[in-house]
Formats: sequence, C-alpha cells, structure tokens
Amino acid sequence: MGSTPPGPGPGNHPCSRPRMRSLRLVTGLLFALGGVGPSLLAQAAPKPQPYCLRGVALDRAGERKATLILRDGAIEAVLDEAAPAPPGTRVIDGSGLLCLPAFLDAFTRNGCTVPQPVSDQDLPPNVLADVGVDMREANRKGIQPAFRAVEALALTKEQREAWRKSGFGAALVAPGGELLSGSSVLATTREAAMRDLVARDEVYAHAAFAASGPGYPGTLMGYFAQLRQFFLDSQRQQELARRHAAGRPGLRPAFDAELEAGAELVAGERTLLCQADSAADVWRWFRLGDEFGLELAFVGGLEAGRVAQELARRDVPVVLTLDWGKEPEDPRSAVDKTEEEPGPEEASAAPEPETEAETPAESSERVWEYTEPLAVRIERRREWEEKRAAALRLSEAGVRFVFGSASEKPGELLERVRALIEAGLPAERALEALTADAARFLGMEGRLGRIEPGHDATLVLWRSDPLTEKKASPAWVFVDGFPYEFPEEKKKDAGAGPAEGVDPSGTWELEFTVEGEGIRSAQLVLEMAKDGALSGTLEVENPMGGGKVRAEVEGRTSGAELELECELAFGEFKIQVSLEAELEGDALDGEGSFRGPWGPEPQTQTFTGKRTPR
Repeated sequence: MGSTPPGPGPGNHPCSRPRMRSLRLVTGLLFALGGVGPSLLAQAAPKPQPYCLRGVALDRAGERKATLILRDGAIEAVLDEAAPAPPGTRVIDGSGLLCLPAFLDAFTRNGCTVPQPVSDQDLPPNVLADVGVDMREANRKGIQPAFRAVEALALTKEQREAWRKSGFGAALVAPGGELLSGSSVLATTREAAMRDLVARDEVYAHAAFAASGPGYPGTLMGYFAQLRQFFLDSQRQQELARRHAAGRPGLRPAFDAELEAGAELVAGERTLLCQADSAADVWRWFRLGDEFGLELAFVGGLEAGRVAQELARRDVPVVLTLDWGKEPEDPRSAVDKTEEEPGPEEASAAPEPETEAETPAESSERVWEYTEPLAVRIERRREWEEKRAAALRLSEAGVRFVFGSASEKPGELLERVRALIEAGLPAERALEALTADAARFLGMEGRLGRIEPGHDATLVLWRSDPLTEKKASPAWVFVDGFPYEFPEEKKKDAGAGPAEGVDPSGTWELEFTVEGEGIRSAQLVLEMAKDGALSGTLEVENPMGGGKVRAEVEGRTSGAELELECELAFGEFKIQVSLEAELEGDALDGEGSFRGPWGPEPQTQTFTGKRTPR
C-alpha cells in the first residue's frame, strides 16, 4: 500500500472545496449523533486480522510446542498446543513448522540515498584580507550529523520482499560514505506507506573515515583532523549557548543544526556507530572517543577478533557484516597432497622434455599469467580465516555482537551466518544475534526479538531450521501482525541443472556499461557439465598494461540463469568478480559485481554478451 503523492486531484482542486466542507459537516453531524462516523473513519487505517497459529514448535529441537494468538499487531497469548482457537480468529495449522522471531538486520545501506554535504556554510573568505589564524567553522566537507535517514527512507517493494523471504522483519537503514553521515532509522519490512514502516526514527549516529567530493580532507590524517575540529567546534557551540543564556557578553550563537547534533555526540547523549573493519581503525576511534567523551559502537568488524579483549573491557557492541570476500583455496592442503619428488635414479631415467623454439608471433600472443608465491597464498588464506573467525573470538571474549547485511542481500547474510555455525559458532548464539540481541542493540527489546505476550507479532514460520538447512524457506512471515504466505517453491539449483535446451558452452564476447576507467570488454569461455556446473576462463585487458589477464571461472546454471565467480589478479591487486546473467539463445544479459582494494563497497556494472559462432 503506497501513499498518494500530493498534486492536483479531486481533493486538491479549487472546485472541490465546497464538497469537502460539506463532507466535514456531515462527518461532524455523525459524530454528534453517535452514529457510524468514527467507525467509517477508522477503516482508513488497516488492521491485521486476528490469527491463531496452532501447534507450532518454539525451539529448534521441536520439543516445545504451543498455540499463538495474534491480535492488533501483537502476540496476545502463548497457549498450550491443544488450546482451542478463540472465536473470530483465523486458524493456521502450524504442525511441523518452526516458529522463530523474525530476524533483524542490524545494518543495511539499502533504502536510503545520502546527499553530499554542503562544504561551505558561511560567507566565502576575503582573499584580500590577511590569512586567518584558525580554521573556518563552517567548512563541513564530509560532515552532516543532522541528516536523518527517516526523511529519505525509500525501501522498494522488491527490497522488502527479499528481506521477508529470508525471514527478516525489520532493518536498520543507515546513511554512510561520510565522516559523519547522519542518523539511521529502524524500518519494518511489511508492505505499507513509508511512514507506517518506521519503528524508530533515530537510532544511531553514523561515522566513517571517508568523505565524498574533492579537496581537503582526502587522506586519513585529514579525516582525523576534520573530525577533531568539528568536535571542538561542537563543544565551543555549547559553551557559547550557555553564556548567551546566562546573559554574558558576546554575540548570539549562530543557528547550526550540525553543531547541535555534534553537541549531542560530545555530551555522550547519542551513540556513534563507527565503520571499522581493521583493528587500527578501532583504535583510532577509541582515541577520538576517549578525547571527546563519545559513546561508541562499531560496524564491519573484519579484524574485531584482534581487539576482542579491549571491546569486552569497554563493553562496546559490534555489528558484523561478514564481508569476508570469496574463500581462497587453501594452498596448504595442495602442498600436503603433492607427490614425493622422484629419486636420483628415477630422475636420470626420465626422458628430457622436447622443447621447440617459439616464433616471435607466438611469443607476442602469449597470455600473461601471474602465479603468486606459496607464502603469499598461505598468508591470504590465513587472513581470510581470521576474518571469518572474528565472531568466534568475540563470542569467546563475551563481546556483544549482531549481524548486518551492509550492501549485500539479506539471503547472503543468512548464508554467511550458516558458514559461521559450520566453523564452530554455536547455533543458539547466532540465533540470539539475529533476534533478541539485535532487538536490544536497536532499542526494541520490549517489542521485537522474542515470542512472548506483548511483543510485536513479527515472527516467521519455517519449514526447516534456517540456521542449519541451506534450503530452509518460510511458510508464513508476520510483520506487525500482517501475514505474508510463501508457498513452497521447487527451485532449480545446481543439482537440478539447466532448463531443457539451455547450454551456455562456447566463447562469449562481453561488453560492460562503465563510466571512466575500468573493465569495458572481456572474453568468456564456458563449458557446462550435465548437472549444470560451469567452468572456464575470463580474459580481460590489463588496465595497468602488460597484456591480458586470465582467471579461472566457476559457476552453475539454474534454469536459464548463470552465476559465475572468479578472481582477477593484476599483480598484487585482486578483484573478486561475480557475474549473474540470463541466457537467451546466443545472447547474455546480466550484471557484474566487482570488489577490490578501492573500499568495502562493491562496484556494479551491467553487461551484455554475444556468443561467437562455433
């Protein structure tokens, strides 16, 4: 249900004003007579129908079963499994279904477009005057803590449905990309007008060592200096306001919404959720926090395991986005399986390989391939394992942590939580991080995260355990008491294989839609197995010069859709590539995601492909 945009219409046209006055008179008369006026007006706000969920399992082991009564968007009662359904309720047979609180996405960048801060908010300096001895107070590049994501909330229908299909009932929509980017909003995932989705309009203030736009600050040192200057200005603004209120001499302080928001931060009245994937960034934020009395929390946390003891000592929570990147092959297992080298006698008996001299043409056509040293590959694998184990280290140290999807899809977040459980994180601990702990982190512990009377009817009926079963799917999702049914789908997966007549084998010429520098074209060679598994190579021009770069590609075919992954190595720089495309005859239409050393956010490009004749 969407809201009606303002503009010319029956209620806004000047000719309709007499009719509107008449309607108000009639409505008032109905109120005065105690008639049907109020009930008619109440119908404008939809209410969820009362539900009785009979015989659902309330624990993952299936030992505790109950009947739930949902009324007016809340859990009215948790009754015995055999309790009769109250009159007027719609009964859903929950036999064989697992009832869990809806998951909470504790950090997402989807659903909010952040404007670039206005850097200069005062009169331009006089270039003919002497050089000033201090910084301009209103130089605000990267600084906009007064921005409120609730005013720019724009969750699409597809985004909300994707959250519900993965069992999520609410998400913290956060701004980002700036030193101080503003405050986040907690929104539910039901279908309604934007104003009906808001559960909390201001949750956290958000910060990062980043700033959009050219000019100062553009380095880590500049970011740190800009933040310190702004916090000092915020403290000064507080003092000026106190002096003015007490009647002390001095000009009236300027109205500055950014400094007012900054004053709340330096006073410790609002928590600053800081982007910090590296342990070094965690320590940088600690130094700033200690200097200005900031109340801190962290998001990202790839290296949080390295500072787990300090996080536990300070009782600072962490939102883990689980952005480990593609799992690199473990070179140690390959070394262990290497056959023993032949002895001297065997080596002497082995025939010498015949070599042929390369012609100049053959030499120029060779594809440049870079092979990393074994020690580098071992270190890369160790770093990946350390990032994946961050949640385990935090759990062992007693650090509070929850999960957020950041810029990824909610289904991908759930898949990585399952990977954590396989790596040793207790499943019940992961469930708490997705439900009760997340509700406490979001300030909604009294309404979300548990199946208890008085809590919101925001819950999911699963066909199987979503924390251990990869193919687990929801049968019903309730958000604020509003139901969404998901019939069981028989999806094609890697085991089901491609649709009849679909075979992407061959050589493809890909063209990417890209602005500025980057990969514009590529050659993709694919071979499909009977079960739909794909293998091949992706070859691109090296933007750094030195010939072409080729990478091994793996993927699968599901129906007429292709999913491919590879890693492009440009010297010491690595780019993780994910391609998704739809096949139609000899044409491909898809989207590529590129994750590299430029930052945590992936870059996406659309592309088309054409198969060359065999």
